[in-house]
Amino acid sequence: MEDLSLHILDLVENSVRSEAKLIEISLVEDQAHDLIRLEIRDDGKGMEVENCARAADPFFTTKAGRRIGLGLALLAQAAKEAEGDFHVSSLPDAGTTVTATFRWSHPDRKPLGDIPATLETLVAAYRGVDFVYEQRVGAEITRFDTREVRRTWST
Repeated sequence: MEDLSLHILDLVENSVRSEAKLIEISLVEDQAHDLIRLEIRDDGKGMEVENCARAADPFFTTKAGRRIGLGLALLAQAAKEAEGDFHVSSLPDAGTTVTATFRWSHPDRKPLGDIPATLETLVAAYRGVDFVYEQRVGAEITRFDTREVRRTWST
């Protein structure tokens, strides 16, 4: 995948497939500490410990009819290529959290991509799912919460 926004699309699709109703996406750009951190949390079905341990293996998937699962593996690889880290935590019926970090200044770090278009696509495609997106750039915070939008529209 060419940029982080495409990884976000892929991970959210996994969350929706696991019946998540709330997906929280956090993107922290911290140039002072030479770091970018992407975290996606959901309230979906979660995974058994064994599946969670294998989640970033490109030859493992829980999708019926498929023999490979590249999304998490590609994100893990992108993080490692940019001197970052990758972690998946999950428990059955407790949701899943995927965290990837990247060294901000690394020449192999993927660009962010078109985050607003990604959010627009997700909200339009998954109307029964709530999204919270928070982006921090230094001290500046941008936040979008579909629950707040719905409350505003209903009044």
